[in-house]
Amino acid sequence: MPIRVIVNPVAGGGRATAVLERLQPQLAEANAEVVATRYAGHARELAKEVASHPDVTVVSVGGDGTHHEVVNGLMPRPAATLAVIAAGTGNDLARALALPPGPMQQWEVARSGPIHQFDVGWLNGHYFLTVAGIGFDAEVAAWANRHKKRGQQGAALFVRGVLANLLRYRAAPLTVTLPSSVRQAPTFMLAIANTGVYAGGMKICPTARCDDGKLSLVWIGPLRPWQVLPLLVRVFSGSHVRHRAVELLEADHLKVDGPHHLAVHADGELLGHLPISVKLIPQALRVRTGRGMAP
Repeated sequence: MPIRVIVNPVAGGGRATAVLERLQPQLAEANAEVVATRYAGHARELAKEVASHPDVTVVSVGGDGTHHEVVNGLMPRPAATLAVIAAGTGNDLARALALPPGPMQQWEVARSGPIHQFDVGWLNGHYFLTVAGIGFDAEVAAWANRHKKRGQQGAALFVRGVLANLLRYRAAPLTVTLPSSVRQAPTFMLAIANTGVYAGGMKICPTARCDDGKLSLVWIGPLRPWQVLPLLVRVFSGSHVRHRAVELLEADHLKVDGPHHLAVHADGELLGHLPISVKLIPQALRVRTGRGMAP
């Protein structure tokens, strides 16, 4: 099976380049085509070139932002199979796919791991794989994107972003249109989850699955600044979902409106501002997974 390896050489502060160097013998043995991205959006273009070929495996080497670009090139009617080698800061998609640690083991998964049918989210014309968010976490994502080049990574970077935005952020009124109701409430943040983790392994929605045909919503109401950090600590274990300000919902599509200055992110990438329409496309993509991922 032909293999196209799309590598973002600057992902993870250069980690992707180091990973590629380690894998050179394996890539040569497999006669893999290796293409490095040169500019923002290039990974999307490279994936689109082979998206319609059912005999091709596209191996995305980089962070969640790189994988986000790749899936946007493969969709909307992908025939190629996606595989991932984690070389970014958060690597949340790799966690969702139950990939083993280390590039050598992940390469073996890319070559011969089980194939799983993966649900894909859609948000205002963009596709996403893990979690989308509005509110406080989107503001933190914007801050984190501005500070990635300073050597900070993953959950540690997210926590620093929380501290930087803690005192100035205020809950905003959101109107959420669900399949069976329209709800309005002041909102600290709203996470729309296809997978359970984001921001470097934080368990924002422990019950979310990427193959159940549903988006899991974590709706957090107003919080005082002194309540944010204790709740954040609980996100690492997933126990925040029992907090009285947190509500869990499910939907396969929804619309969200509110103050139009509010940023929106998905897979950690900023995608614009409110209003948004979101839907889930079930079993949209073939993905190589680790053997620890339940069928």
